[in-house]
Amino acid sequence: MVHRSRPRVHLLTGGPDWEQRRATVKSVPFTKRQKEARKPLLALMEELREAVERGDWASARAARSAAWVEVNRLADNLTTDERKQLWRYKRRIVAGEARDRARRAGQG
Repeated sequence: MVHRSRPRVHLLTGGPDWEQRRATVKSVPFTKRQKEARKPLLALMEELREAVERGDWASARAARSAAWVEVNRLADNLTTDERKQLWRYKRRIVAGEARDRARRAGQG
């Protein structure tokens, strides 16, 4: 039940619509100190990318684990994109392992 005194939907008249309000947000570039702190993480992300491209799933899992350790050392606002990438890499690793297992089972 929605309380009438506090409705969940507010109808706005005039002013910018949702897309215009979101478009005004600008990302703040990293400072030199933040860039320096992110260097080990970026190196691990590159290692992870290479391992996934090679199909070396054991190395990819190790690189992903090391990258998570590095992500957890840094502030959340510095690693938002990397957290999303790590989740995507996890799905790629699991799918690649399953695909390789299916290939081996089909050959055997």
